[in-house]
Amino acid sequence: MRISRFNIIAAIRDLPPTPGAKQRRRLLVVCTVLSVLCALAAVPAVAASRPDTTYLLPALALAFAAPALLRALPRHTVTTLVAGAVLAWTLLAPVVRPRVFDTPSMSVYVVQGALAAFSAVVLVSDNQKTLLRPVRRFLSRPTEGGLAARLAVAYPLAKRFRTGVTLVMYTLIVFVLVLLTEISGVLRAGVDGVVADATSGYSLRLDYNPQVAGDRLLSDLRDGPSASEIAAVTPLLNATGRSTDPGHRGTEPLETAVVGVPDGAVTGITFRERLPGLPDDAAVWRALASDTRYVALDAFFGSTGGPAGDYYDPGDTLTLTDPRTGRSEQKIIAGVLSNGMVFRPGTGASSTTYPLVLGERATRELFGAQAQNASALVRTEPGTSADALATRLQGEQLSSSLVATPVESDIRRQFDSSTAFFRLMQGFLALGLGVGIAGLGVVMVRAVRERRRTIGILRALGFRARTVQRSFLGESSFVALEGIVLGSLLGVLTTWLMYANSAAFEGLEGGFPVEWSSICVLAAATFAASLLATIGPARRAAAIRPALAVRVTE
Repeated sequence: MRISRFNIIAAIRDLPPTPGAKQRRRLLVVCTVLSVLCALAAVPAVAASRPDTTYLLPALALAFAAPALLRALPRHTVTTLVAGAVLAWTLLAPVVRPRVFDTPSMSVYVVQGALAAFSAVVLVSDNQKTLLRPVRRFLSRPTEGGLAARLAVAYPLAKRFRTGVTLVMYTLIVFVLVLLTEISGVLRAGVDGVVADATSGYSLRLDYNPQVAGDRLLSDLRDGPSASEIAAVTPLLNATGRSTDPGHRGTEPLETAVVGVPDGAVTGITFRERLPGLPDDAAVWRALASDTRYVALDAFFGSTGGPAGDYYDPGDTLTLTDPRTGRSEQKIIAGVLSNGMVFRPGTGASSTTYPLVLGERATRELFGAQAQNASALVRTEPGTSADALATRLQGEQLSSSLVATPVESDIRRQFDSSTAFFRLMQGFLALGLGVGIAGLGVVMVRAVRERRRTIGILRALGFRARTVQRSFLGESSFVALEGIVLGSLLGVLTTWLMYANSAAFEGLEGGFPVEWSSICVLAAATFAASLLATIGPARRAAAIRPALAVRVTE
């Protein structure tokens, strides 16, 4: 569109395009109207913590306000204010509206990352001279190194748009790589705490066929060949039910694995949230035993994938139904479990079957004969290998269709799967970064071609070939280094904000580690690859002969 609007005389003389007064007024009116509309729409979106629009609408309102601000302020000031405000809002929105992450969709993270990267690049690109002020003394040195450094930053400062496009590519990819690295570090640091919360001293979950096993299985566990390795066995009542979603994410009933807990049997299992008036975890378990209205569930109840949000709180209600009889009861959430892995069925249930924990009496009253002892929790003696015991028990109780699940190993395997997925994503992003680095090499090849006459004049004035080569290497290093630093800082800061404010990280008690070694390796590899991609164009620039380059015709 810009090329099609070029004035012929201005294009021949290489003059900058100047839009007419009518075009400027039209742009001002349209952008001002859009800014007002986005600002008005942003108020209810932010108040309701709607994920995508909480980020997008305020940012668009600020961006569309730029033409109106240009009437009163210089362009540099407007660009700095708008980009700085968008960046500040992108980083502070999770603090102001913590429930913005309460969504199973990943789009909010994409929007947040894109806004943070683009606004930071615009802010840096428009303030390059200010950022270079600390090294001005180095750039001003009357030496060959100082001269090469001045040449290296001259083109990126003059061509801010082209520099910004390359810079945003580096920033976005490094940002996501660092983000995934930090999330993997948080998961590794928190796995021990999750295991402790999930097991609470129980090493195995047993699932079996109650029609075949009957009461014989429990007596075999207490008096059989492996009894010396078993410290305690806690049988659980099991039934299949349907529940409404307490988070009101849909109207379809949820398939529910109802678990009836014997009174006073599992008081060590912890809760992330408790009903007001219940001072500790033991009080929640006592409430489940004494009052049939109360239930407990975990943070993933009703989730459809993606990060777990904070969709319900203790005190919220749900309707639990026995699908065989159609009988329904309204239940009150007494607590949200820190981790409900021990209550998840080890077999015979899909990934969309969610555990719902009740007292034993409440389970029998609602489900009647359907409620049977079909699972148990096993506490092992110190020094016993849970994995070996699980294998042995499955062999001993083959006729009971016993499935023994080592809880700790199962949780660690799930964490390893998540970490492996992040590594796979990092591998694909590394390929994208390689393409971007190759793109930087193409940009430098084009820069050598465009500045051929300039290079020839510099060489004719006495610039050595080594100075020209160092200036091109410095130019690519300048852009790559800025992108790496920006992406790394934004990645660490964004992950910390997510860790501090997103419900998806609740229950991970290992703290927030900064993966310095991995980030430094990533930065060094990216920087080295950028230099390698520029060595060829830099040598080609240094090899240009002045007498040929300054000719009008080639």
